[in-house]
This record gives sequence, C-alpha cells and structure tokens, in this order.
Amino acid sequence: MEQRFNKSLVTSFGPSQMLPDLKFAEMTPGWDCGGGTYKITREEVEKFAKLMGDTNPGEVNVPVGMIYIFGLRICWDRKVFIDGAVRAGDKIVFYKPAKIGDTITTRLSIADKKEVKKEKDGKVRINKFLYVDMNATNQNNEKIVDIQMSFLLPPTMQ
Repeated sequence: MEQRFNKSLVTSFGPSQMLPDLKFAEMTPGWDCGGGTYKITREEVEKFAKLMGDTNPGEVNVPVGMIYIFGLRICWDRKVFIDGAVRAGDKIVFYKPAKIGDTITTRLSIADKKEVKKEKDGKVRINKFLYVDMNATNQNNEKIVDIQMSFLLPPTMQ
C-alpha cells in the first residue's frame, strides 16, 4: 500500500541560489541553504507509523524518525543532496521531543568543508568533503534535533 504525505503541510524558504549552483570555493561555512516548515498532524503520524512499522502512535512524543524524514524532505526541496555526492555519515543530537500539533522549522547551512589529498601510485587524488547542518526547532524556538550530514563530493565538483 502506497503512503503519501500531505505536501501542503510542508513549506520551503531560502535563497534563490541552491547549493549545487556553487563552486567548492564558494561553499563557505555559515552559508544559508534555506529550510522549511511542516505541521505535525495526527494523520501524518499515523501514516508514518504504518509505513515504517513503528508502534509509536505519537500520543506522547512523535516518532523521532518522522522529524528526520521531514528534514530530509526539506533537504531534497532545497537541493542539499548534490548529484553524485556520497553521504558519508550523520552526527545527530536529539533535544526536546516533538508533539502532535507542533510546527517544526528546519534550517540548513554549510557547517564546514575540507579537501583531503592522497597520493597513490604517483597520482594525487583530491577528495572534497562538505558538512551541512540541519537544525530543527518547534514553534517556540525550542531545539528538537541538530544533525550534521557529511558528503563526499563528486570528483567533477569544481
């Protein structure tokens, strides 16, 4: 059975320039990638729980995976996932749990970047890494979660 989430509950905001439009040199820490908001409804929690096989109906706290999934949706809307990039891991810190009725605001920004040079068989290879922060707060500006995503950028990234 296909489950579709109500897209009208999600809104995006941010600069008109998207992350993939930048060259690596322009990807500076603090650059605002934008973000989005979404309203947590009982119906969406029930859909999420059914889809994921989660037994948490959200009566006390919304399933934490739901916050993460909606955050990822905003990442796709804001084009934070660059074509050809490889996710290299996440660091996640949870704070206050979300509740049904909360409006969650997720903000995305560049946390850091680095180049790693490796020499093998007389050839130099440069790997470029990008770190993006995804921070979610509720309508009272209380922290819900901070996530730092790591990406190995494609070799074609200038």
